[in-house]
Amino acid sequence: MVARHIPSLMAIGAVMAAYRLMSVGIWVDEFVKKDIEKSYDIIIVGGGTSGAVLASRLTEDNDKTVLLLEAGESPRDDEDVDIPINADHVRGEKSKYDWYYATTPQKFSSKGHVDGISHISSGKGLGGSSLINYMQYLRGSRHDYDDWANNGATGWGYKDVLPYFIKSEDNHNGQYVQSVFHGFGGRVAVADINLSPLNKIMTSAFKEHNINKKDINGKSHFGYSQTQATIKNGLRWSTYRSFLKRAMDRPNLQIVTGANVQKVLFEGRKAVGVQVVHKGAVVTTRAEKEVILCAGTVGSTRLLLLSGIGPKAHLGALKMPIVADLPVGENLQDQVIADPVEYFTSYGVSVTPAKAENFMSAWAYSIFGTGMKMSPRFREGIAFVKTRHQPPHIKYPLLSLNILSNVEVYNAEKLNIKEDVWESLHGSPPSREGFTILPTLLHPRSKGTIRLKSSNPDDPVLINPNYLAEDVDVKILAEGVQYARRILGTQIMKNWDFQIPHRTLPECEKYGNFTMQYIECLLRRVTIPGNNPVGTCKIGAMGDPTAVVDPLLRVRGVKGLRVVDSCIIPSAMSSNLYATQIMIAEKAADIIRDKDTVLAIKDYFKHLIAVKHKKMVEDEDDASPMAQAHVHS
Repeated sequence: MVARHIPSLMAIGAVMAAYRLMSVGIWVDEFVKKDIEKSYDIIIVGGGTSGAVLASRLTEDNDKTVLLLEAGESPRDDEDVDIPINADHVRGEKSKYDWYYATTPQKFSSKGHVDGISHISSGKGLGGSSLINYMQYLRGSRHDYDDWANNGATGWGYKDVLPYFIKSEDNHNGQYVQSVFHGFGGRVAVADINLSPLNKIMTSAFKEHNINKKDINGKSHFGYSQTQATIKNGLRWSTYRSFLKRAMDRPNLQIVTGANVQKVLFEGRKAVGVQVVHKGAVVTTRAEKEVILCAGTVGSTRLLLLSGIGPKAHLGALKMPIVADLPVGENLQDQVIADPVEYFTSYGVSVTPAKAENFMSAWAYSIFGTGMKMSPRFREGIAFVKTRHQPPHIKYPLLSLNILSNVEVYNAEKLNIKEDVWESLHGSPPSREGFTILPTLLHPRSKGTIRLKSSNPDDPVLINPNYLAEDVDVKILAEGVQYARRILGTQIMKNWDFQIPHRTLPECEKYGNFTMQYIECLLRRVTIPGNNPVGTCKIGAMGDPTAVVDPLLRVRGVKGLRVVDSCIIPSAMSSNLYATQIMIAEKAADIIRDKDTVLAIKDYFKHLIAVKHKKMVEDEDDASPMAQAHVHS
């Protein structure tokens, strides 16, 4: 009987899927303009994660005209973008949404990669990296932000930025209603993901190692949490969808795609506009008030250097005019992921594309936006752990373990790893069922650079992350691999009959069977970028010679130019960058408009401290709900 009705059910599902896509996307892209006018009040370069938020917020006031320039396209109605499990379809060399930057050949790592080169994914298009990321909503540790403030970024401590996280969040998990750390009714939809038995399994496994389940966006960043993801109605909730679409019909906002900005234009030391290639022609447009760079760590750094803002020695060697001698392109830091640790079993625990496409799963997704298709590309949970190499004064985690409900999460081609190396480590899996742990070095000591190859804006930049240049980075990451393998000894792993296959890299076998020396040898050959580069336009105090922007995000030494994206982050985060990029843009919009849109949230925190105790703000388990301070638009 059921089989007889399958065609009808499929037809209904197709109609419902189309309706869901339309119902969350009623702001059509007919408002993306085709031509660039001569002048605007504000020009935003880059319509990515931060740029989309900033353009939306600045045009809430109709007293300023804003031009948003984006090199990529609109992702409108693209199922590879919208359907969460398809995330890897929009990453890599063949994707129109990924810049897929190549590093320079690495000296201390990537020895098993073709030509010693790794690739860093970075979003291209309206929404930027929020179109291609794995949708995990992670804010980082409170101590990340307190370090910013303690090192000269006044106004960017945790107490200063938390209200902006709360403002933008729309958390759909009922268990956090009593938490002062979460927001409800904001633009950024956040939902807990639980699509396989793995969350219960991993909660039990980590508990055996004294790592408890926590809200890692709450008081403490140490512990295990199931994935909190930016997904709503079964769809990826990018900043294109959550911020930019609702602003597209505003008369004071003009959006131009396919616009490749070549440089910022100056009159003396004042930024007055940009030079851009659009429709094959080089055009200039003027900014009456200011130019704001939101082109990502690589893109914004590149534009500053091409515009004559950077190290005098570097620009001078290229015979480029120098507008300001600043350390642009220095201090590059990116996280590093170890070779995946794969667990196999005969039990059905995996989330796979094949399971997501079976009839019942596909039908549930079409009708309700549920099922395996809403998996954020297998990201089921994450643990933040301490290491033996953790100095006592470092209060944020140095290491994370990302849990993926699949055993085929990477391939040699996408990682640019030699086929024989990958085959030795991951060839011929014994089962399709299992999970993967990705040990990740969060705070590398190693620092690199971004440099221009030439003064030609069409030439690629030279990106040298200098992965694993510092020995301590290798030791911490190796400890993460050992930690990931030790979980096999827990009782819950035995109950589910999990096994780690014995696979080794021949050139490292001389160091023994997964000794620290063997793992360190492996890490220097298989080096996976964290895709979270920061630091090249560092925020800091006005007198800080290592800073590029001041606490108001103004580029030092010039006027009319700001940077609002991940490159201002002074050091690597205890998380990915998505939530932080949104926070930066939200706070920047208030700075630029001279407004305080989070005053109600700040007042509520003051009330808690006054009538109760500071601990109430610091400990979410005891905290009261934030009442009306949670409600935002």
